[in-house]
Amino acid sequence: MNSLTARPRPSELTEAADLGASLVIMDSHGRPPDRKNSPLGEFLRSRRASVGPEEVGVTSIRRRRVSGLRREELARLAGVSVDYYTRLEQGRHATASYAVLESIATALLLTPAERAYLHRLAKVPGTIRSPAPQNMRVRPETIALLNALGTTPGVVLGPNLDVLATNAAARRLYGDLDALAAAERNAIHWMLFHPDAERLHGDEWAEVAAEMIGMLRLRAGRALAHPDVRRLVQELGASSAFFRKVWAEQTVSTGSRAIKHFQHPEAGAIELIVESLTVKHAEDQTVVVLMPPPGSPSERSWRAVMARDPHAAR
Repeated sequence: MNSLTARPRPSELTEAADLGASLVIMDSHGRPPDRKNSPLGEFLRSRRASVGPEEVGVTSIRRRRVSGLRREELARLAGVSVDYYTRLEQGRHATASYAVLESIATALLLTPAERAYLHRLAKVPGTIRSPAPQNMRVRPETIALLNALGTTPGVVLGPNLDVLATNAAARRLYGDLDALAAAERNAIHWMLFHPDAERLHGDEWAEVAAEMIGMLRLRAGRALAHPDVRRLVQELGASSAFFRKVWAEQTVSTGSRAIKHFQHPEAGAIELIVESLTVKHAEDQTVVVLMPPPGSPSERSWRAVMARDPHAAR
């Protein structure tokens, strides 16, 4: 078993409880949490600490006690007052305009995924109220689409990367995900804890796993206080040091990886093109399609595998 997914020590369980501190809506006395620990504030602080002054042309004669930009330096780059930025980072400013957020994003050198995440976080002043229920039902039309893919693997993912449906080809690639216990039918859970995950992804395992954790953070966005999201984050953090590390780094990802490489027990080393489709009438669901490049050795190997499976095409 990977050392990063081994069973945690008691001290690690305490650390994991702290992991979800910013996701708690009320403390044990029924009071709101410290707003300095808001998801928006935590994200801004983490990104500010990651930007080297030399990257944005900032010079200073003062000795730096911490890494990254000072608040006053970032405020100057973004064209806002230090007081305004400080209040925004500490959760004491309810709203920020699109233009201001874009200026801050540019000053922080945010990626497109991080920009999207910043805007999602900033839309909510304080805690989340009456979160929408998670849409876990897959429409018959979507199931029909999966089956129509034939020998091409297809998976339906929910808003928290729960595995909602798979076709026969996906089960041939990943194993029977539908047969897993309900709590284990989650793409991140599978990547971190299933014995086949690291073998299947090989050298890309850590990179792909971190990308998936970043996808969860981006998808959750404003819904970080949703009970399902909070529970998932705390459960994964309680059992995986790798998850705790990546989550604490505020990693954000769109999951835009174009090609994934697999070490499949039957097909051998293959590469698959990854495409994601949003489901009509269920925009919080995504159909992920993994297709071997046409005419490639991967396509020939995968077709040979699927030819030995009488249930591949329906």
